[in-house]
Amino acid sequence: MAHPNFLLNSSTLVIGGSSGIGFAVASAALSNGSKVHITSVTPEKLTAKVSQLQSLYTNAHVKGSVADLSSTETLEIILQAVLDAAVTETGGPLDHIVYTAGEAVIGKTTLAELTAETALQPLTVRYLGPLLVGKLVSVNPGKYLKAAHTSSITLTSGSLAHRPRPGLSPVIGVAGAVEVLTRALAVDLAPIRVNVVIPGVVNTELVQKLIEENADVLNVFKRASLTKELGTPEGTAEAYLFCMRSTLATGQGFEIDNGSSLVYH
Repeated sequence: MAHPNFLLNSSTLVIGGSSGIGFAVASAALSNGSKVHITSVTPEKLTAKVSQLQSLYTNAHVKGSVADLSSTETLEIILQAVLDAAVTETGGPLDHIVYTAGEAVIGKTTLAELTAETALQPLTVRYLGPLLVGKLVSVNPGKYLKAAHTSSITLTSGSLAHRPRPGLSPVIGVAGAVEVLTRALAVDLAPIRVNVVIPGVVNTELVQKLIEENADVLNVFKRASLTKELGTPEGTAEAYLFCMRSTLATGQGFEIDNGSSLVYH
Protein backbone atom coordinates (compact mmCIF):
# COMPACT_ATOMS: atom_id res chain seq x y z
CA MET A 1 0.00 0.00 0.00
CA ALA A 2 1.06 3.61 -0.54
CA HIS A 3 2.78 5.34 2.35
CA PRO A 4 0.15 7.32 4.27
CA ASN A 5 0.21 11.08 4.80
CA PHE A 6 -0.19 11.14 8.56
CA LEU A 7 -0.99 14.87 8.65
CA LEU A 8 -3.70 14.86 6.01
CA ASN A 9 -7.01 16.16 7.48
CA SER A 10 -5.39 16.72 10.88
CA SER A 11 -5.49 19.95 12.89
CA THR A 12 -2.44 21.73 14.29
CA LEU A 13 -1.95 24.65 16.67
CA VAL A 14 1.43 26.40 16.42
CA ILE A 15 1.96 28.68 19.40
CA GLY A 16 4.50 31.18 18.10
CA GLY A 17 3.69 30.36 14.49
CA SER A 18 4.04 33.84 13.01
CA SER A 19 7.83 33.90 12.65
CA GLY A 20 10.97 31.82 12.36
CA ILE A 21 10.75 28.12 13.04
CA GLY A 22 7.08 28.32 14.08
CA PHE A 23 6.05 29.86 10.77
CA ALA A 24 7.98 27.17 8.90
CA VAL A 25 6.20 24.47 10.92
CA ALA A 26 2.82 26.05 10.12
CA SER A 27 3.71 26.19 6.43
CA ALA A 28 4.91 22.58 6.41
CA ALA A 29 1.78 21.36 8.19
CA LEU A 30 -0.43 23.18 5.67
CA SER A 31 1.54 21.66 2.78
CA ASN A 32 0.69 18.23 4.17
CA GLY A 33 -3.04 18.90 4.42
CA SER A 34 -3.40 19.90 8.06
CA LYS A 35 -5.70 22.66 9.28
CA VAL A 36 -3.52 25.19 11.09
CA HIS A 37 -4.04 27.81 13.78
CA ILE A 38 -1.14 30.12 14.66
CA THR A 39 -0.49 32.78 17.29
CA SER A 40 1.32 36.11 17.23
CA VAL A 41 1.96 38.82 19.80
CA THR A 42 0.47 41.60 17.66
CA PRO A 43 -2.68 41.68 15.49
CA GLU A 44 -0.78 43.37 12.65
CA LYS A 45 1.77 40.59 12.37
CA LEU A 46 -0.89 37.91 12.79
CA THR A 47 -2.94 39.32 9.92
CA ALA A 48 0.11 39.59 7.69
CA LYS A 49 1.32 36.05 8.37
CA VAL A 50 -2.11 34.44 8.01
CA SER A 51 -2.49 36.25 4.68
CA GLN A 52 0.94 35.05 3.59
CA LEU A 53 0.08 31.45 4.38
CA GLN A 54 -3.27 31.76 2.63
CA SER A 55 -1.50 33.03 -0.48
CA LEU A 56 0.92 30.10 -0.40
CA TYR A 57 -1.83 27.50 0.09
CA THR A 58 -4.96 28.88 -1.51
CA ASN A 59 -7.25 26.01 -0.53
CA ALA A 60 -5.83 25.52 2.95
CA HIS A 61 -7.49 26.23 6.28
CA VAL A 62 -5.41 28.66 8.35
CA LYS A 63 -6.52 31.05 11.09
CA GLY A 64 -4.88 32.66 14.11
CA SER A 65 -5.08 34.30 17.51
CA VAL A 66 -3.30 37.22 19.14
CA ALA A 67 -1.44 35.97 22.23
CA ASP A 68 0.96 37.96 24.39
CA LEU A 69 2.37 35.32 26.75
CA SER A 70 4.78 37.55 28.65
CA SER A 71 2.77 37.99 31.88
CA THR A 72 2.35 35.29 34.52
CA GLU A 73 -0.91 36.96 35.63
CA THR A 74 -2.64 36.41 32.27
CA LEU A 75 -0.67 33.48 30.82
CA GLU A 76 -3.11 30.68 31.58
CA ILE A 77 -6.15 32.75 30.58
CA ILE A 78 -4.61 33.63 27.22
CA LEU A 79 -3.48 30.08 26.51
CA GLN A 80 -6.97 28.76 27.27
CA ALA A 81 -8.45 31.38 24.93
CA VAL A 82 -6.00 30.30 22.20
CA LEU A 83 -6.90 26.64 22.66
CA ASP A 84 -10.62 27.46 22.59
CA ALA A 85 -10.20 29.48 19.40
CA ALA A 86 -8.08 26.80 17.72
CA VAL A 87 -10.60 24.07 18.51
CA THR A 88 -13.49 26.21 17.28
CA GLU A 89 -11.71 27.25 14.07
CA THR A 90 -10.54 23.75 13.15
CA GLY A 91 -13.83 22.07 14.02
CA GLY A 92 -12.94 19.82 16.93
CA PRO A 93 -10.16 18.73 19.26
CA LEU A 94 -6.67 19.19 17.85
CA ASP A 95 -4.31 16.47 16.70
CA HIS A 96 -1.09 18.39 17.35
CA ILE A 97 0.22 21.32 19.38
CA VAL A 98 3.61 22.81 18.55
CA TYR A 99 5.17 25.34 20.93
CA THR A 100 7.90 27.56 19.48
CA ALA A 101 7.07 30.84 21.24
CA GLY A 102 9.86 32.70 23.00
CA GLU A 103 11.43 36.11 22.83
CA ALA A 104 15.15 36.57 22.21
CA VAL A 105 16.97 36.45 25.52
CA ILE A 106 20.63 35.79 24.72
CA GLY A 107 22.84 38.77 25.47
CA LYS A 108 20.20 40.76 27.31
CA THR A 109 21.66 40.32 30.79
CA THR A 110 25.19 39.50 31.91
CA LEU A 111 25.88 37.28 34.89
CA ALA A 112 27.16 40.29 36.82
CA GLU A 113 23.94 42.22 36.13
CA LEU A 114 21.61 39.32 36.94
CA THR A 115 18.82 39.71 39.50
CA ALA A 116 16.24 37.21 40.66
CA GLU A 117 13.61 39.07 38.63
CA THR A 118 15.55 39.09 35.36
CA ALA A 119 16.49 35.42 35.85
CA LEU A 120 12.82 34.45 36.02
CA GLN A 121 11.71 36.44 32.97
CA PRO A 122 12.65 33.87 30.27
CA LEU A 123 10.77 31.15 32.14
CA THR A 124 7.35 32.72 31.60
CA VAL A 125 7.00 32.20 27.86
CA ARG A 126 9.44 29.36 27.31
CA TYR A 127 8.71 27.11 30.33
CA LEU A 128 5.51 28.13 32.10
CA GLY A 129 3.70 28.39 28.76
CA PRO A 130 4.30 24.72 27.79
CA LEU A 131 3.64 23.61 31.36
CA LEU A 132 0.24 25.35 31.39
CA VAL A 133 -0.61 23.94 27.96
CA GLY A 134 0.00 20.52 29.49
CA LYS A 135 -2.23 21.42 32.43
CA LEU A 136 -5.07 22.62 30.20
CA VAL A 137 -4.91 19.48 28.07
CA SER A 138 -4.85 17.31 31.19
CA VAL A 139 -7.80 18.89 33.01
CA ASN A 140 -9.91 19.00 29.84
CA PRO A 141 -9.49 15.46 28.50
CA GLY A 142 -10.44 15.20 24.84
CA LYS A 143 -11.50 18.85 24.58
CA TYR A 144 -8.33 20.48 23.28
CA LEU A 145 -6.27 17.51 22.11
CA LYS A 146 -7.47 14.07 21.08
CA ALA A 147 -6.51 11.60 23.80
CA ALA A 148 -4.73 9.18 21.49
CA HIS A 149 -1.23 8.03 20.62
CA THR A 150 -1.63 9.77 17.27
CA SER A 151 -1.81 13.14 19.05
CA SER A 152 1.29 15.10 20.00
CA ILE A 153 2.77 18.12 21.72
CA THR A 154 6.18 19.27 20.48
CA LEU A 155 8.23 21.75 22.49
CA THR A 156 11.38 23.70 21.67
CA SER A 157 14.77 23.87 23.41
CA GLY A 158 18.19 24.69 21.95
CA SER A 159 21.52 22.94 21.42
CA LEU A 160 23.36 25.54 23.52
CA ALA A 161 21.80 23.86 26.55
CA HIS A 162 24.13 20.93 25.83
CA ARG A 163 27.21 22.97 25.01
CA PRO A 164 26.92 26.42 26.60
CA ARG A 165 28.92 29.32 25.30
CA PRO A 166 30.34 32.03 27.58
CA GLY A 167 27.74 34.42 28.92
CA LEU A 168 24.72 32.10 28.80
CA SER A 169 24.34 31.38 32.52
CA PRO A 170 21.53 33.94 33.01
CA VAL A 171 19.24 32.34 30.41
CA ILE A 172 20.27 28.84 29.34
CA GLY A 173 18.65 27.03 32.26
CA VAL A 174 15.22 27.40 30.72
CA ALA A 175 16.25 25.26 27.74
CA GLY A 176 17.30 22.41 30.02
CA ALA A 177 14.11 22.81 32.03
CA VAL A 178 11.98 22.42 28.89
CA GLU A 179 13.75 19.16 28.06
CA VAL A 180 13.05 17.75 31.53
CA LEU A 181 9.46 18.98 31.28
CA THR A 182 9.09 17.12 27.99
CA ARG A 183 9.81 13.77 29.62
CA ALA A 184 7.54 14.51 32.58
CA LEU A 185 4.62 15.57 30.36
CA ALA A 186 5.07 12.49 28.19
CA VAL A 187 4.44 10.41 31.30
CA ASP A 188 1.58 12.53 32.65
CA LEU A 189 -0.29 13.00 29.36
CA ALA A 190 0.11 9.51 27.89
CA PRO A 191 -1.08 8.22 25.46
CA ILE A 192 -0.63 11.72 23.99
CA ARG A 193 2.99 11.97 22.87
CA VAL A 194 5.30 14.80 23.98
CA ASN A 195 8.70 15.51 22.42
CA VAL A 196 11.15 18.39 22.14
CA VAL A 197 13.17 19.64 19.18
CA ILE A 198 16.64 20.97 20.02
CA PRO A 199 17.81 23.16 17.12
CA GLY A 200 21.25 24.60 16.60
CA VAL A 201 21.72 27.99 14.93
CA VAL A 202 18.83 28.58 12.53
CA ASN A 203 18.66 31.39 9.99
CA THR A 204 15.66 33.17 11.51
CA GLU A 205 14.88 36.88 11.70
CA LEU A 206 16.99 37.12 14.88
CA VAL A 207 20.06 35.62 13.20
CA GLN A 208 19.55 37.85 10.16
CA LYS A 209 19.70 40.85 12.47
CA LEU A 210 22.97 39.60 13.95
CA ILE A 211 24.39 39.13 10.45
CA GLU A 212 23.39 42.68 9.48
CA GLU A 213 25.25 44.02 12.51
CA ASN A 214 28.31 41.79 11.97
CA ALA A 215 28.74 40.17 8.55
CA ASP A 216 31.39 37.73 9.82
CA VAL A 217 28.87 36.11 12.17
CA LEU A 218 27.50 34.09 9.25
CA ASN A 219 30.89 32.52 8.57
CA VAL A 220 31.46 31.88 12.27
CA PHE A 221 28.18 29.95 12.47
CA LYS A 222 28.98 27.96 9.33
CA ARG A 223 32.49 27.04 10.48
CA ALA A 224 31.06 25.78 13.76
CA SER A 225 29.16 22.95 11.99
CA LEU A 226 30.08 19.77 10.14
CA THR A 227 27.96 20.66 7.11
CA LYS A 228 29.40 24.20 6.93
CA GLU A 229 25.88 25.46 6.37
CA LEU A 230 23.45 27.49 8.45
CA GLY A 231 20.27 25.77 9.55
CA THR A 232 17.06 26.89 7.84
CA PRO A 233 13.60 27.21 9.38
CA GLU A 234 12.25 24.86 6.71
CA GLY A 235 14.84 22.21 7.45
CA THR A 236 14.21 22.57 11.17
CA ALA A 237 10.46 22.23 10.64
CA GLU A 238 11.02 18.71 9.34
CA ALA A 239 12.02 17.61 12.85
CA TYR A 240 8.73 18.90 14.24
CA LEU A 241 6.81 17.09 11.51
CA PHE A 242 8.59 13.87 12.43
CA CYS A 243 7.50 14.31 16.06
CA MET A 244 3.95 14.87 14.89
CA ARG A 245 3.89 11.93 12.48
CA SER A 246 5.73 9.17 14.29
CA THR A 247 3.53 7.38 16.81
CA LEU A 248 6.67 5.73 18.22
CA ALA A 249 8.22 9.00 19.38
CA THR A 250 7.45 10.25 22.87
CA GLY A 251 9.49 11.67 25.72
CA GLN A 252 12.40 12.26 23.34
CA GLY A 253 14.66 15.16 22.43
CA PHE A 254 15.77 15.49 18.83
CA GLU A 255 18.94 17.55 18.37
CA ILE A 256 19.35 18.98 14.86
CA ASP A 257 22.40 21.21 14.83
CA ASN A 258 24.28 20.54 11.56
CA GLY A 259 26.69 18.45 13.60
CA SER A 260 27.95 21.46 15.54
CA SER A 261 28.10 19.45 18.77
CA LEU A 262 30.78 17.27 17.14
CA VAL A 263 33.02 20.09 16.00
CA TYR A 264 36.17 20.54 18.07
CA HIS A 265 36.69 24.14 19.18
